[in-house]
Amino acid sequence: MNNQKHKILLVGILIASVLFNACAKQQPASDQPGNATSLQITQVDTSQFPLVKVYISAKDADGNPVPVPVNDIELLEDGVPVDKKSIQGMDNVESFTSLLLIDNSGSMNFSDKLETAKSAASSYIEQMRSSDSAGIITFNTRVQIVQEVTPDKEALLAGIATIRAQDDTAMWDALLKAVDTLNPLTGRKAIILLTDGMDNQSQNSSEEILRAIGESGLSISTIGFGTQPGENENPDEYEGIDETTLKNLAQNAGGIYGYVQDPQELVGLYANIRQSLQSEVMVSYITPQSLRDGVLRSLSVHLRGAWQNNVSGTASSYNPGGLIPEVPETGNWWLFGILSGILMLALLIPLFVTRHSIKKKKKKIRIVLKD
Repeated sequence: MNNQKHKILLVGILIASVLFNACAKQQPASDQPGNATSLQITQVDTSQFPLVKVYISAKDADGNPVPVPVNDIELLEDGVPVDKKSIQGMDNVESFTSLLLIDNSGSMNFSDKLETAKSAASSYIEQMRSSDSAGIITFNTRVQIVQEVTPDKEALLAGIATIRAQDDTAMWDALLKAVDTLNPLTGRKAIILLTDGMDNQSQNSSEEILRAIGESGLSISTIGFGTQPGENENPDEYEGIDETTLKNLAQNAGGIYGYVQDPQELVGLYANIRQSLQSEVMVSYITPQSLRDGVLRSLSVHLRGAWQNNVSGTASSYNPGGLIPEVPETGNWWLFGILSGILMLALLIPLFVTRHSIKKKKKKIRIVLKD
């Protein structure tokens, strides 16, 4: 009898275990916060310093953008969590400006690469929101602005249709032109570079591009559309791509690097970058270190609550600028008054001494009349 009770009990435990596991497997992914999600700081805007605006993107393990709860985002400056009282706003990015840089050197004529690039860029433009803006720049031996920054989709599509391929590649010069174009603009800004070859004509370098980015910041995403070299081989001078340089540039400028060999994959990569931009959030806060002292400050981001154990965050940094170190304002107006009085006295003493000397000389003058 006891053996039968034990068997019934074991069967019951087994059934309960099966049901529990089945329920756990049926739990939707949305109920598992932060699973394999990574955060990336894409842009830091210090143009209104000590107000700092930080743009943040979240992606899943496959690199696809995912929504995150804005209120669960925690930002750390120099390892110290930013005080909630210092945070001025936490919002989704409702609009952004992008510049599409398209390589139109002669090698893009092969295998219909240019037509594929134009098709992918057109698809990107067509999916823009009404609040977004974009511009088109091409580069071969010279850099050409095909279309200035505008929200007008028809004008952008018409510009893309005019692109033709010829000559060599001046990629860094084109990037510098794009940075200079976006620097005066406000808000979220991104450069998306497509190239199928190595730079062989530029007067500039990647380091100069990063140094040229202004206080308002921007991100640079890079797409390699060339021929990858074989193992232990150098990339072809004209049709190869320098993946290491393109990856480092994207990483240091808050962007995404992607490589495509199949032309049809290019549309999907452009779409992924666009979706990432459209799903970003922005956190603005007043930094407690309010001096433009030129000292580099580190930033890192992660999520609180149930997300924190499943989300990895990236670090970034910003330099508040300032060639001459500032000093804090003490508000000691009485000290200012005393110093001003001493300065005035120092200016008046020489004047008083001079006038006194002149009077003494006048008294010593004697007039003698001769017979």
